[in-house]
Amino acid sequence: MSTAINQIVNANVYFNGNSLLGKAKEIKVADIEFEQIEHKGLGLVATIKLPAGLNALEGEVTWDSFYPEVRAQNTNPFKHQQLMIRSNLQVFNAMGLKEEAPLVTVMNVQFNKTAGGSFKPKEAVELQDSFQIYSIKQTLNGKELLYVDTFANIYRVNGQDVLQKYRTNIGQ
Repeated sequence: MSTAINQIVNANVYFNGNSLLGKAKEIKVADIEFEQIEHKGLGLVATIKLPAGLNALEGEVTWDSFYPEVRAQNTNPFKHQQLMIRSNLQVFNAMGLKEEAPLVTVMNVQFNKTAGGSFKPKEAVELQDSFQIYSIKQTLNGKELLYVDTFANIYRVNGQDVLQKYRTNIGQ
């Protein structure tokens, strides 16, 4: 059996459903990080940390120039925007490229920092904007890998609703 190596080397960003092919230089998706609470109990020889919820989901996008169609929408903190990243996951083995599959990440975001820019002679202006992520869904070849909706207390991993019992217990 041959070892399979996965790689993603490029992607396209969509802003509210519109392709921004070649306009985003880099986009950083939030790290999924759980807040932990320390627990020290009698009889335990160690301190343990237990999950207490998700930390805020934050991301960044670097634009390779000024785009008025983006700027007009991402400077309003009261209106959420949709960012989608479409990438191509390539799987290689000893024989070469074995398969390719779409990796799609869709986020409902609120921009909280819009860069003014730094202007230098004979250099392209780059603008880095930061955003809060209120929902994120990631699918590979149509199969849901992750779905988080912070307003609805939904957290699914591989289609399994991890917080279903929690929502029931709090009467949601």
